[in-house]
Amino acid sequence: MKKETNTLIMAVLALVLLGTLMMYSIDAVRGPKSMILYKHLAFLGLGLIGFFFTMILDYHVLGSPAVRKAFLIGTLILLACTFIPGLRLSMGGAYRWIGWKQLSFQPAELARFTLVLMLAVRLSKQQDNMSYWTTSLVKPGFYLGLFAGIVVLQKDLGIPVVMSVATFIIIWTAGARIAHLGLAGAVGITAIIPLIAMEGYRATRIKSFMDPWAARDSHGYQLIQSLSSFYQGGVWGRGVGFGEQKLGYLPAAHTDFIFAMIGEELGLVGTIVVVLLFTAILIAGIRTVVRAPDLFGSLLAVGITTLIVFQAFFVMLVNLGWLPTKGLPLPFVSYGGSALMTNLWMAGVLINIASQASEKEKTARSSVFTHSRLKYLFRIFLPKKPATVRI
Repeated sequence: MKKETNTLIMAVLALVLLGTLMMYSIDAVRGPKSMILYKHLAFLGLGLIGFFFTMILDYHVLGSPAVRKAFLIGTLILLACTFIPGLRLSMGGAYRWIGWKQLSFQPAELARFTLVLMLAVRLSKQQDNMSYWTTSLVKPGFYLGLFAGIVVLQKDLGIPVVMSVATFIIIWTAGARIAHLGLAGAVGITAIIPLIAMEGYRATRIKSFMDPWAARDSHGYQLIQSLSSFYQGGVWGRGVGFGEQKLGYLPAAHTDFIFAMIGEELGLVGTIVVVLLFTAILIAGIRTVVRAPDLFGSLLAVGITTLIVFQAFFVMLVNLGWLPTKGLPLPFVSYGGSALMTNLWMAGVLINIASQASEKEKTARSSVFTHSRLKYLFRIFLPKKPATVRI
């Protein structure tokens, strides 16, 4: 798996370097009191320490009873702290962070990984019961509802959507029946409607997405400025440091709309490079899924790959005006300590799974290769027929 390992490492580090370059460009115009770059570098340092640590840590340790219970209990405690005055922090009118003064952490970011970890452990041990809806739907739905429900109470719908997609992909990979998958999808789509209706600003965002120019001075302003960034960047961009949208015209230029800033300063070429880097992570991630040493590794890899890549393409489509505006950071690139650190830690775990596949054995082992869903992925991403298959 040397090819997949190297691809993942190079793609992640390239995105990190690009993000740091953009933080430097944005921070340079915000005056001497701006701390964006320094904070970004501090969180990046912590993230890289975790990245290299999880790269060498055997991922099976994460599935041990003591470690996974620690993740579960610890994540729930951190999420609960966002409802306790004195411990929670408000940003943008929402209480999603905990910390003190300039030190903050968003537990929902950690909850994404904990959810994937719990699902990978449970479903890999219950393969004989995947045809039963209690195993393929109720139990995964319990974990999803537990974490996503708390995050929804924090008035955040973006991360729960990412969690839901990751859960759906994991139970599909684990072998859930098509009928159960259809039911899960129908329930998920139905649940989104009342959640949007509960908060008026969500419905407003959808209306402004349909016609941003009708609300150009209010809710459509951000999207119009984002599209303007891509237009002004053209093919080659205006050059790093020469973008104008970061001067206050584009809100959240360093977080939710960093892709638009890349489009303005690095042009179409820069945006294509970003798309190719995330596509490389997607392909390497799927190849890791089908060649992982065991089913636990496969499910953990597919969950991590989905969390990173789905969110990345979702954010890019939002910046391009193809999806309604939602506040999510671009993995490895956007400013945001909690997301940056968590994504780097997860990427390290994915690389560790990739590194444990045998170089000589060009297919997954019997527990994975004989799995029907992974066979489909195998034929697409590793089309060469293996000389031998261990049964």
